Amino acid sequence: MKTISVLVLMHLYDHRIRQGIGRYAKERGWFLTFCDGCTHGGVSLLPQGWSGDGILTQIGSRQEILSYIRKQRVPSVDLCIFRPEVRMPRITGDQLLIGKVAADHLIERGFRRAVFFSTEDQHPHKLREAGFAQQFKAFSGHSPLSLVWMRQSLNGIDNWSAQEIWLQRELQAQPKPLGIFCYSDYDAVKIETVCIECGYAIPDEVAIIGVDNDPLVCENVNVPLSSVRHDLVRVGYEGAAMLDRLMQGKPPPSEPVLIPPLGVETRASTEIFTSDDPVVRAVIRFFQENIAESIGVEEAAHAVGLPLHKLKAHFRRVSNDTAYATLNHLRLLAAKKLLANTDLSVKEIAAQTGFCHAQHLNSAFRRREHCTPSELRSREKVSHLAGRI
Repeated sequence: MKTISVLVLMHLYDHRIRQGIGRYAKERGWFLTFCDGCTHGGVSLLPQGWSGDGILTQIGSRQEILSYIRKQRVPSVDLCIFRPEVRMPRITGDQLLIGKVAADHLIERGFRRAVFFSTEDQHPHKLREAGFAQQFKAFSGHSPLSLVWMRQSLNGIDNWSAQEIWLQRELQAQPKPLGIFCYSDYDAVKIETVCIECGYAIPDEVAIIGVDNDPLVCENVNVPLSSVRHDLVRVGYEGAAMLDRLMQGKPPPSEPVLIPPLGVETRASTEIFTSDDPVVRAVIRFFQENIAESIGVEEAAHAVGLPLHKLKAHFRRVSNDTAYATLNHLRLLAAKKLLANTDLSVKEIAAQTGFCHAQHLNSAFRRREHCTPSELRSREKVSHLAGRI
């Protein structure tokens, strides 16, 4: 039997996409040739003389990659959506949904003012921004501010010093607390750097979330960054499977295949629940500091120095929710964090988050999350494994 030879021709190196491709190739006994970046000193290093059965690619902005692929006249699959005008079989992360997941994450934490930031302004950037803006406005009533450097910079130059000055000016003009969704983890690092230099507390004044969940980036900064888990391993694996079908003579899909994200890896940069209102923030702080105790709204009113009826009325007026519902929401957030990051039993987690017993926690999860605590823990474990295989 002939060994299938596949060229992996990427605009940029991506380890997790390669993992997915490699896993599928191993299952099928393929021979892979890798060509990442394709330039050295400005000189194109496209693999001249290659002859094989199929190509997996990320076209990006490189016209010479597209021209090379067309000359090969073999089945090809694009693993990104930088060039939607190029008609070819394509599989990619669901960029709109990535933006919506980020919006849900910030909304769940009480943010009602937000920013989208990206350095570049290509098609995936626009899709993530659109998904974020649609979802955030739908649930908060406020449109996020758009900060896209390439719409501001002269000649599209990524000048970090000029970008830093611009970001400082723009962020200083925004009321706090503020949630910021960044196109990528690399953009999120830029925002964190500016926030630290400006003296903003993260996440109390500014919460930051990126995309790709790259541990090397997210966990090696002053404040570890939360990030949407872009399922790049699956993009690579399913892209290879699509190419396999094409090489067998099967028809290509009529539309791009979209791979959903695996949720959010929550780290310190968004570990907060907040409000625009100082009284509500004070109550939230009291609830969080006493989350394991048997407390209620009456104790919170005493802590902030307001009569109970006035506190209840104030909560409804400024947050469109009750103080009791906010307390339950905070308990659930604390329980979700423990479920994702510890091996504590559901009974132990219930005790540490102020629920009377495990059944009470189960009931609260079913109402709010539409699953049990154990089911959520299982999903989180699967998501972690899927993103790291």
